[in-house]
Amino acid sequence: MINNFAFLLLNPPLYCFRQDGREKAHAQVVGGFYPFVTNINATGNYFARRSLNKRKRTNLHYEKGVVSLNQLEQLMSEIEQMGEAVKKRVQRSIDALVEKNPEVALEIIREDDLFDNELIVFEDKITRFIAEKNPHGKELRRSLSIFKMAKDLERIADYATNIAEIVLELKNDKYIKPLIHIPKLASLALNMLEVALRAFLDGNPDLAEAVCRKDEEADNLCDTIYNELTSEDFSEGQPRSIRQIVRFNMIARFLERIADHATNIGEETILLHTGKRVKY
Repeated sequence: MINNFAFLLLNPPLYCFRQDGREKAHAQVVGGFYPFVTNINATGNYFARRSLNKRKRTNLHYEKGVVSLNQLEQLMSEIEQMGEAVKKRVQRSIDALVEKNPEVALEIIREDDLFDNELIVFEDKITRFIAEKNPHGKELRRSLSIFKMAKDLERIADYATNIAEIVLELKNDKYIKPLIHIPKLASLALNMLEVALRAFLDGNPDLAEAVCRKDEEADNLCDTIYNELTSEDFSEGQPRSIRQIVRFNMIARFLERIADHATNIGEETILLHTGKRVKY
């Protein structure tokens, strides 16, 4: 089965498609898992300060060859760097939106192909690692989780580009209202992504579950933005107002999808370390 899987990964079809959404069952937002942390922001900040050298790792030895611990560690390090780069791209796109900075937006768009190429190279490294080292058990699951996480990060990077394109479209418009809830949703989604990555890197399923439980909060905030934009009287439906209403709702949806991908990473971490398949 592994050989078949490796063949498919190393010989993909010549077409591709993107999924913008996924089915979700919403969970009630509850408190965190750590008595000394009162919210997910504090949780993220606490774990962000932890040294990467404190992660627990296990030596990997199999009868049919040895899985290189250094190679797997290198993949983990690279996925961490990619996660940081993706977060910065999204934050820059939101800053460009709020500050109406088309120059930054254009930079983000120009960087899109380069970032996509880096992800393609990284995915190739993972598939070759699986094909050549033939990992077993949890380490195979871990390798596949890294591969899936790279896909999530690719989608998130695309959303940053989408937001930057809207910034260019609206660069000459006076906004119909101050942007308050969109930056708030962006902050929530990026914090979820940061903590989800930390949970995966540290092997912490409890922290991952705390991230997943924030997904409904992101959904609710996205709905708030929609209701606010569609219920207000914006200059009696002038074309400029209608365009902004549509575009701001698109941005809110992009940010909600980023929160979904952070939840995906959290769910994958829970599966990897507990064997339980959960959906939020």
